[in-house]
Amino acid sequence: MPYVGVGAQQDSHKALLNPSMMKAYAVLGVSLLLILAVAAMGKHHSERIFNHHKAPTLEDVHKSTTDSLLQNIDVERIKQYLRRFTKEPHVAGTEANKKVAYAIASAWSEAGLDDVHTIPYEVLLSYPKFDIPNRVIIKSSNGKEIFRSSGVSPVIIAEEQSGKYAGHQWLAWSANGSVSGEVVYCNRGSDNDFKNLAHLGASVEGKIALMRYGEGFRGDKVHRAQKNGAIGAILFSDPSDVAADGTDETQIYPNTIWMPHEGVQRGSCMHGDGDPLTPYHPSKKDLFKSKTIEEAKEEGVIPSIPVLPISYSTAYEIMSRMKGRIAPSSWQGKVGENLTYKLGPGFSKDESLTINVYSELTTRRIRNIIGYIRGSQEPDRYVMLGNHFDAWVYGSMDPNSGTAILAEVARAMMQTINETSWRPARTIVFNAWDAEEYGLIGSTEFVEEFVDILQKRAVVYINMDTLVANTSISVDTVPTLHNIVMEVAKKIPNPVASERKKGRETVFDTWMATFPLKDGTAPEIGIPNGGSDQAPFLNFAGIPVVNFEFKNATTRDTYPLYHTMYETPFTNEHLIDTDNMKIHQATGQFWAELARSFADAPVLPINTTKLGHVIISEYLPILKNVLSKLSLSKEDAEMIKTQYKFLLKNCQEMLHMSEKFEETIAFTQHSFSKNPYDMTHIAAINERLMSSERCFVNPRGTLGRNPSARHVLFSVSESDSYSGSLMAGIGNAVDAYKNVPNKKNAREVANQISVVQYSVKCVLNTLREVI
Repeated sequence: MPYVGVGAQQDSHKALLNPSMMKAYAVLGVSLLLILAVAAMGKHHSERIFNHHKAPTLEDVHKSTTDSLLQNIDVERIKQYLRRFTKEPHVAGTEANKKVAYAIASAWSEAGLDDVHTIPYEVLLSYPKFDIPNRVIIKSSNGKEIFRSSGVSPVIIAEEQSGKYAGHQWLAWSANGSVSGEVVYCNRGSDNDFKNLAHLGASVEGKIALMRYGEGFRGDKVHRAQKNGAIGAILFSDPSDVAADGTDETQIYPNTIWMPHEGVQRGSCMHGDGDPLTPYHPSKKDLFKSKTIEEAKEEGVIPSIPVLPISYSTAYEIMSRMKGRIAPSSWQGKVGENLTYKLGPGFSKDESLTINVYSELTTRRIRNIIGYIRGSQEPDRYVMLGNHFDAWVYGSMDPNSGTAILAEVARAMMQTINETSWRPARTIVFNAWDAEEYGLIGSTEFVEEFVDILQKRAVVYINMDTLVANTSISVDTVPTLHNIVMEVAKKIPNPVASERKKGRETVFDTWMATFPLKDGTAPEIGIPNGGSDQAPFLNFAGIPVVNFEFKNATTRDTYPLYHTMYETPFTNEHLIDTDNMKIHQATGQFWAELARSFADAPVLPINTTKLGHVIISEYLPILKNVLSKLSLSKEDAEMIKTQYKFLLKNCQEMLHMSEKFEETIAFTQHSFSKNPYDMTHIAAINERLMSSERCFVNPRGTLGRNPSARHVLFSVSESDSYSGSLMAGIGNAVDAYKNVPNKKNAREVANQISVVQYSVKCVLNTLREVI
């Protein structure tokens, strides 16, 4: 069958089957003709024995396609792509990153994707002055300089790390300037940490906040420090997190995965996502920018204080001199042997500290890349796969492990198309996002530009950012997709030899063993979170998302070399994925088969019954517990309790309607098996399933958050932009009531419960046969 353009209608006389389906039914027809021919051959042939082969079912055809697809994911090609995309540092908005963009586009075109092109945006970005290192300087009480940080991480593997300015230590969005002052140690920089500082008699007002990475997004840490009056901020990686086995040369990179002495984590310090000057609208050259830089700073989106990342060696120079109260035991780390962390403020011998940051804000062009495998039956239904490609330095782990794998998924799919009769029934869209590291900018601008089209056409968005570790898959998704991600994981051969020796033959088996639910019935599946490009698809557009990675049971926030200059192919091949990069291969197999499952399933694998069960058994008990702890008047308590009961009732009705809808699906699938040329009812079911996902988008936004966060069940956490938040509107209303317990705020709690209830009603009405 020839390609059908996206959005075009097929001719009415053409079969509504993709080639793989047509093949299955053609074989069935031939088998029937053979049987009839044998019967007509007469009595003298009646004693002959014939082998009657069962005609292949649609499931047989899909399995054959899956087998070919998994086999075609080639490790050696992943290695080639990885080296191709990580030749030099490629920060967003630079010529080096432009080269990577075109290298990706070229790889996709070579593979055979259709209409590969770039989509540009003009966005505000932040850069250091690369020829002037940012530094920490400590002077004695008489003004003599006694310590100066280098501001540059050293090259360790010259053939992979000798790019100009690769070692430059900086954080995006930091304010330009120099500040001097006393230092206060603020632990992880969480809300509770700053509250505890106040209780301990320490304050960052007019001081420089010293915070360690981990347990939260760096931009949120800086935002809180500034809100509490800090004049500058310093962030460091504590050896307790990044060099847990010790800091001897034999225990750190390049001998192990642990961070070396002068390793520094780079990253964004923006408190929000997307271009800070064009919230809610795409940052196109001809569209007006609704915000100014000054307004973005006033609103706390961009820091107005200098911020600097340092190594744990530099942190020792600061912390070994600090005076003041001993920090709580949970705040202690391993910056120095036998070093006790103190809060400050200031140094024991009245030394002074200065941080010098040289930075600038400028508008640059970024470009997303998009390419297609056209669907044979429903070309205007999109199964979307995505990964970003910009990096703080070389990015062989974050993100180009994923970039290389995605390129191989595209190539393997096209190989399968060319070698078999398969072509996906729905269109598979490949996406490479720019400027993700600065705050999900490329994907956010894309979703803002095409939100109406995406809400009509996108079935799912499947994101893979970074290969974090090497034991088990880990998945975050919406409850409606729990079943399909588990089914696909059962098809993927286990890439870990030690796991196979334990009898765990599939990726699913190790997932169950490594991250089981408490009741042992299934693996743990997280709610969608922030920190990568799935966020705008779900939070703004209501597109169901899957975000997955490989990790270890002991993995904390991420891997020790995260956002350092030491993320080069050596790390992938010799420290993370040492068995010929089989984890990379399994990642590609899972990604490809999950996409194929969404593309080929006659009925979309969206399970609203699972959603109903999860809301009733998991989410509502959490909400009930939160509400029970509020100190309410009798009248307000009854008002909120009543609204909660209405929500529960509607959720139970939605569950019942979903179970009834499953009967409709089963009947339709049975009819489809008898008459596969009639897809009318299948299309109607899929339309309702897709529409049910959009029910949870509140066009007015979520209370207390950026209006671009519009999903009433799932959004990014207010306190940690890496984490997910459940029913954030209700949570924010509860927090407001706790701060100011009055009638108005109590009513808002009930109102936010009603907002969720309205979305549940929407699902109920969408699944119902009639209005």
